[in-house]
Amino acid sequence: MTDLEPPLGPLPDHEHDHDVLLIAGSRPEVARLAPVATAFVDADRIQALTVATGPDPMSVHEAFEALGVPADITQLLRERPDPNPAAIGALLMTRLDELLVDLDPSAILVYGGGMTAAMAAQVAFWRQIPVVHLQAGVASDDLLCPFPQEANRRIIGQLASLFLTTGGTAMGSPIGPNAIPVGDTMAANPQPADLRFARLLRRVRNGLPRLVLVGLDRPDSLGVLAGLPDLLEREPDIELVVHGELAVHGAAYPLLEHPRATVVRNLPLGQLVGLIAASAVLVSDDPELVADAPGLGTPAVLVDGTGVPHPGDSIHSIVSPDVMTTVRQFLAARQAPPPVPSDGLEAMRVEQAVAWMFGLCPSPLLSSPFPSTTEI
Repeated sequence: MTDLEPPLGPLPDHEHDHDVLLIAGSRPEVARLAPVATAFVDADRIQALTVATGPDPMSVHEAFEALGVPADITQLLRERPDPNPAAIGALLMTRLDELLVDLDPSAILVYGGGMTAAMAAQVAFWRQIPVVHLQAGVASDDLLCPFPQEANRRIIGQLASLFLTTGGTAMGSPIGPNAIPVGDTMAANPQPADLRFARLLRRVRNGLPRLVLVGLDRPDSLGVLAGLPDLLEREPDIELVVHGELAVHGAAYPLLEHPRATVVRNLPLGQLVGLIAASAVLVSDDPELVADAPGLGTPAVLVDGTGVPHPGDSIHSIVSPDVMTTVRQFLAARQAPPPVPSDGLEAMRVEQAVAWMFGLCPSPLLSSPFPSTTEI
């Protein structure tokens, strides 16, 4: 359903004593929350409502659709947000407060350190609604890296009742008994239907190759496209996926027959998000796509985006002739972390931990793929 002006009011549910809002304000957040929504439905003991909001709620709505979990509520904004973060935050805070007053959920669940997650956590805290913080265990000693996600993550850490981490503790220090390792729920999304990409992601998860994802749409990015064969020659342990309008340009022809390059014009959104998350670096002339990268754990190079300020080192805005040099610097400096094995139960562990928070099971730790019937 879509939340228009004013909010539609409470969504009645007579079978569950508890309800949780899964609030997403960006595509990376959707990639982690969509599998969780499915896990709540499968366990059938807590009602979970997906909320598409943020500065561009329709892109979030479309991301939920692309990952097979339609948004239950889409919070359309009453006005086009000013790019000033303070204006965006104020607008989101007002809309989210209206939603929480209207629905009065048992808890909210947010992912990472995006603007929407920070605003939702603060509003929920003011309304004395428990906050569950799902994040991939990323923590940094640098308040500006990634910016502003790291600072927002620390703010949410002061307000949350339950912390769900990739493993061990989060935010660089022990955070108490309510820190539950669940794994990265990104792994619970459907695998690509295209066998080329499914096999490529399997190879990347096994440690080789490193993936460089390139998205180019503007004619002034042709110099970057022409430099990709040389990048493949200089970096024998990488594979390229090139997509966008320039994929059909003549400059892309040398890549078509290269065994370590895949060239496609269009990538479905669900598949694109998975490829960004698996990449060693993203190169694109699309600012929105580049802005998604830090939330998916991937550094990015924005082509010809020198006028866009990006504090920290998650995003580099580079003029076209210098892109390949910057990409090689990323590849040389960034050691890929060892792949984290996935058993596909990450989202179920999230549901189990939330059920434990509500007293619906004796342990927050999942010992069975069927948490509604067997707990430890």
